[in-house]
Amino acid sequence: MAPGRTRRSQGSLSQRSWRGKEYAESHRLLPVSLPDPPTTVQTDPESLPRNGSAVLEVRGLSKRYGDQVVLGGIDFEVLQGQIFGLLGPNGSGKTTTLNCALGLLHPTSGSVRILGQPSQHIYETRGRVAVVFDKPVLLPSHTISQNLKYGAHLRDQTGGCSASEVLKLVGLAGLEKRKAGQLSLGQMRRLSIALALAGNPELLVLDEPLAGLDPIGVREIMTLLARLRDEGLTLLVSSHRLFEMERLLTHAGVLIQGKLAAVGSLEELLGAAGRIRAEVDAPERALELAQQNSWEVLAQRGQELTLDSGTPAEEVNKALVQAGIGVKRLTPARSSLPDLFEQLVDAQEQEQ
Repeated sequence: MAPGRTRRSQGSLSQRSWRGKEYAESHRLLPVSLPDPPTTVQTDPESLPRNGSAVLEVRGLSKRYGDQVVLGGIDFEVLQGQIFGLLGPNGSGKTTTLNCALGLLHPTSGSVRILGQPSQHIYETRGRVAVVFDKPVLLPSHTISQNLKYGAHLRDQTGGCSASEVLKLVGLAGLEKRKAGQLSLGQMRRLSIALALAGNPELLVLDEPLAGLDPIGVREIMTLLARLRDEGLTLLVSSHRLFEMERLLTHAGVLIQGKLAAVGSLEELLGAAGRIRAEVDAPERALELAQQNSWEVLAQRGQELTLDSGTPAEEVNKALVQAGIGVKRLTPARSSLPDLFEQLVDAQEQEQ
């Protein structure tokens, strides 16, 4: 755990105010004047998440603008301790999904529950959810220290991490007197994360945290997010940076044109991408069989072949045996997120 960070009991609610207004202003999705937090909604203690339970539940979520379908009925959930990535190209529906989950956008149909509460009652989770926007929402003419103090004032903060603790965590210690407008984009992003972490949230949501960063900035943010992952904080991250996200995530959902093309743990997703590693007693004959069946041979090392068959491993094994080729070992070969994405796009194009 980071210095000073303590886990909040599952049944308690902090008194820190929700920063939905700043998010809405930065994205210009809603009027600047948001309604006051509802006073008639009561938190049901039984609905609060426990270890291993769902922090976020999305069921049948769809969003339309006239005839344009932005989200086509998606389902997924994020459990405590997971690092869940909403992945996909720009315009695939990632930010729309986050906005619906955070109660900033009303879905056309479906439901979202966040920390046990319907998304329309998002104020009931105030202080327990923090959001880092793709465009930093900071006071550029104020120092880092002043930004942190102002953030604490907005949340009506009475606890959480101290400024020195959170700045050390994000790698900005010693820069307290520097103005936010003088920071690099990567440093601004880290200051935004510091503002979010100061409230000691249970769920941290990050929208495109690597957007616009140079390689050094990407490395800094990835190092920080990996540190938060190792401390057990639940993260929900939207990104189109597949290579970097593969090193961070535990689970992912791949959005393509508003549809959730795949969802699950990274091990499940990358193990199911159609790649197979086979050790056989007659590799030359196996190569001929691969050509006959249009299997792509990705690599060969002695008697071991790595194939992209596009079919289940059992069918490949059956074909090899029927051809009289002895199979010593046949296992799924771990793929990559870019490979998986290409296969999902190809599959969707074939369906259309």
